[in-house]
Amino acid sequence: MILTVLSWIFTVSGLAIMFFGALGTIILPDLFQRFHAATKCGVSGAFSLIIGLSLYTARGEFALKFLVIVLFLIITSPLVAHMLAVSSIQGNNEEPEEES
Repeated sequence: MILTVLSWIFTVSGLAIMFFGALGTIILPDLFQRFHAATKCGVSGAFSLIIGLSLYTARGEFALKFLVIVLFLIITSPLVAHMLAVSSIQGNNEEPEEES
């Protein structure tokens, strides 16, 4: 009973965090603020959601798979946002080509 309640709390809070991250991606005006909302809220929301799922299943093999998913998200999400931000900065610094 207690694990079920905790799993629902983590699951709902993870979904709420991810919802506000998606909302921030839509509402925020600057590209870099959008990256920040997408990466921080996406990773922390997914982490909370996966903790809730692992508590709900309460099985070792699923918890290990969920841990691998969380590690993959923690490693790849900031890297992708960083690569997109760097390419955006480099794209804005290029001089426009003159048309003949």
